[in-house]
Amino acid sequence: MNILVNSETSDLKEVLIGNSYNFKSPINFRDLYDPTSLINYLKGKYPIKFRLQNQLSRLKNILIKYGVEVHELDNVDTNQIFSRDLGFVIDDKFFLSSIIPDRELELKGLKSVLKNIDNVVRLPKSAHIEGGDVVVDKNYVFIGYYGKNDYKNQITARTNKKAIKIIKDKLIDKEIFPLELIKSSLKPSLNALHLDCCFQPVSKNKAVICKEAFANKIELNFLISHFGEHNIFEITLKEMSKLYCNFFSINENTVVTDKRFGRLISWFRKIGMNVEMVDFTEISKLGGLFRCCTLPLRREKI
Repeated sequence: MNILVNSETSDLKEVLIGNSYNFKSPINFRDLYDPTSLINYLKGKYPIKFRLQNQLSRLKNILIKYGVEVHELDNVDTNQIFSRDLGFVIDDKFFLSSIIPDRELELKGLKSVLKNIDNVVRLPKSAHIEGGDVVVDKNYVFIGYYGKNDYKNQITARTNKKAIKIIKDKLIDKEIFPLELIKSSLKPSLNALHLDCCFQPVSKNKAVICKEAFANKIELNFLISHFGEHNIFEITLKEMSKLYCNFFSINENTVVTDKRFGRLISWFRKIGMNVEMVDFTEISKLGGLFRCCTLPLRREKI
């Protein structure tokens, strides 16, 4: 299998998506690892399996419509909605994520794909990273992280500085830029679970950003200057918690987003984007949306 990703927005050729075939409700709230899932569980609104799969199938059909080759994770006896967390491709390397121990079983869903990929980078367990924290923009790689002293006790902290250093050593031709995120185990509006919950490129030179979700203003200012203030669509913390940033680019002119996000959809259309709208209400209850459910394996090189 040929893999290549050096952009978030170039033509998508091949992708790995999640599934809910073995989805289970948690036994108790201690089995939940983010505040959005916790709140929906406590409210009695935890997702239902067939609704999850129905929404994932709609996404799959849209991708196929655009000529994308779609793979699914191998079935494993665990929840497998968010394929993005399990790994990421940068250029021709597949980086296998070092995820939280409670979710390690999910990595077995990659078996069929990994056996067909030659260049797989496996990080040590102490170098934590998940694919949602990695955003590729040509020669730049932005990586969300959490660097506070309470890292070990913060369940929503998914990427550490050790992982960033290893990736920097593996990608000597790339500019690696860390971006520290705000975290909360209880309040979705104060928790940027991954970088793609508060920042994502779109089209050729634009981006959607929640400025309040970044803990380091110097890092944030670099991100803004990289795209230019006039090319940025800014969202609020409340909109971040509803996952406005977690759309998915099929190409530079086409995005998939939730039909509920009217303000964002209007801006997409204003800048000339084709917008595919899908109801992802059920999946959003788990704290992720379209980018979380998709792991691009091959995009057109730019």
